[in-house]
Amino acid sequence: MRVQALSRTSDAATPSCCPWCGEAAVLELAEAWSDHAFLIETCCLTAHEAACAGMVEDPTWARDLLRRLGAEALGGAPLRRVADTGCGQLLLDYQLAVRPVGFAAAAAFVRRHHQHCDAPAAWRFGAALVNGMTSLGVVMVGNPVARGLMGRGTVEVNRLCLRRDVPAVLRWNGCSKLYGWAAREAARRGFERIVTYTRADEEDGGSLRAAGWTCDGRVRGRSWNTPGRARRDHGVPVDKLRWSRALRPARPASRPPRPATVMPFTLDAA
Repeated sequence: MRVQALSRTSDAATPSCCPWCGEAAVLELAEAWSDHAFLIETCCLTAHEAACAGMVEDPTWARDLLRRLGAEALGGAPLRRVADTGCGQLLLDYQLAVRPVGFAAAAAFVRRHHQHCDAPAAWRFGAALVNGMTSLGVVMVGNPVARGLMGRGTVEVNRLCLRRDVPAVLRWNGCSKLYGWAAREAARRGFERIVTYTRADEEDGGSLRAAGWTCDGRVRGRSWNTPGRARRDHGVPVDKLRWSRALRPARPASRPPRPATVMPFTLDAA
């Protein structure tokens, strides 16, 4: 049973009576913490249990209720949903937002949270992803690693990293958000194509497909250490999938020829 009677009292001038305890109905957002957990205050234990059950049963109702109770003012961002972690805990899940970030901060984030790779040595641009006031991830875009793609109007997402020490429900759609932003920003800067690579043994590329990228094919894993350039491998070479997104048509539409330049008619000075 939803506590619709209690939720209506949050906007009412005179609270109605609680259908369970008979006292003045109370339903307020008492606390909202930095880990996205929150505490609601009710007039009695039965009303509290009914409110929690209603939030699990109808997330849309829960989101609208917490908006009225001021959750967005506390979190500093629009509320996306009330997320159920599956472990009996509800969290305030805010709209994901892309924010500016410097290279040093992004590189430090990658070194701390990336599962496989270190931070790149340089970049062209990048951004951070936040959920409310919680930093979730970064994307770092630079020159293509493959020599065959260099100098052809192409950039590469060298690193995309999301934190694994926050609940998965708060990271929902995070990768797609960053991949989409990287493509739009590359197009804004005049690039014609953007590429990236994922591990063929672990990642299915669902977030890339959702952001409009396509799979170009499988790339065989190989060592970076070659006779011409000795380098140390930081892991076992694995096969990867290359993904790309065209940012402009391969052949721009032909434009009509410009009319011949006609010199303006002038009179010689007398």
